[in-house]
Amino acid sequence: MSTTIPAITATMGSRTYYISKMRASELAMQVAVASELSEWKELTLNEMYQRKLNERRVKQEIAPYLANSPDRFFGSIIVWITGEDSVDFIPVSDQIDVSAAYREAAKSIGFLILSNSSSRESGLVALDGQHRLAAFREVVQGKVEGRFNRQVREDEVGVIFVRDKNVKDARELFTVLNRSARRVSKSDVLIMSESDGAAIIARELTSSKLLAPHGLAEDQGPLIKWEVNTMAMRDQFLTTLNAIYEVVQIVARHLGNDIIVEEESSESLESSSLASVKEETRLWLSTLFNESEFFRKLREDTSRIPESRKESQYSLILRPVGLVAFFLAVQSALDKHRGQRQDLSEVIVDLLKLDWSHSSTFWRGIMVNNKGNITNKQVDLQLAGDLAAWLICGKDSTTQFQQDLVERYRKQLGREDASLPEVQG
Repeated sequence: MSTTIPAITATMGSRTYYISKMRASELAMQVAVASELSEWKELTLNEMYQRKLNERRVKQEIAPYLANSPDRFFGSIIVWITGEDSVDFIPVSDQIDVSAAYREAAKSIGFLILSNSSSRESGLVALDGQHRLAAFREVVQGKVEGRFNRQVREDEVGVIFVRDKNVKDARELFTVLNRSARRVSKSDVLIMSESDGAAIIARELTSSKLLAPHGLAEDQGPLIKWEVNTMAMRDQFLTTLNAIYEVVQIVARHLGNDIIVEEESSESLESSSLASVKEETRLWLSTLFNESEFFRKLREDTSRIPESRKESQYSLILRPVGLVAFFLAVQSALDKHRGQRQDLSEVIVDLLKLDWSHSSTFWRGIMVNNKGNITNKQVDLQLAGDLAAWLICGKDSTTQFQQDLVERYRKQLGREDASLPEVQG
């Protein structure tokens, strides 16, 4: 039995394609996932035009999202028309008399006739969006529990049908779709994400009076560079949005709170967890300003930051990764399994007594290489933070922490005889 759906025909380059919509129930029944076709197992790597379906992701993430979200939404699924007679386009102008003013446009508007209702025989295969298609199928077939699982079958899904003559053309199109599409930048994700609690908190703190006392516009002197994720030496910002995001994650780990859910998960963020992490992060940041005249003055006058970033006792902290290393040190010092300190203010005051200058030989080989470049590797930043915590905690830190730190320090320096630096104060 055939199916008729509305469509617009279009041409781009050498390809003819059709823009349409289908009910989820129709889509699940009539479009195939490549790996379920009988010939799939016989294809070589050079013939495959789709990746292996990740069933765990379909069943545990995407399908539950569909069944439980009232605001569910996906982009269009791109379908490869593999059979010559699988689809037929009928223009509106062939069915009704259209006035001259609309006649040309009417040639592109019409109906797609899908010849077969079985996905295995339809000649229609998902080229981009196979996981979304498989998730719709799970929900439509009643395999997923959720408040909206019955409504999902009536959802109207955008579908783009593409005519390609052979597997080679389909493989090339798949590559184009996944390689030439612009990747969303990290800063875009941090600004837009509603499922990453650390991003939400970082945005709120960045917009707060603490970090933007006069507003977010650049001419208002905000402390955080939020539009892009790179910092130039001349920038009059304390740090980047990404660095604040990393600090929030450090605080969340310190509190033992999980504040991130998958984008397509049916789970929701707990407001109590977000609130506690936000307030603790605010406390850590405000303590830095309250306990340091240097940082307090930079907050009051951001025009002083570029020169201080170039050379000062805290020039490393004025680089995004250096700020992250500093707060990793705070976390390490307060950790009952590492530094065993309890007073946040005392920890920050003691850490600020250390030499955090970019030119300090102490950080060479740890987070600054011989050319003066600063590392962004998490393992190096963690080592830097733990070493700073050691410098203020010393023998009061746990034996296990000391033993582990010595091993990592020697490995980093490539010296089996290296001893931990002398404790400060």
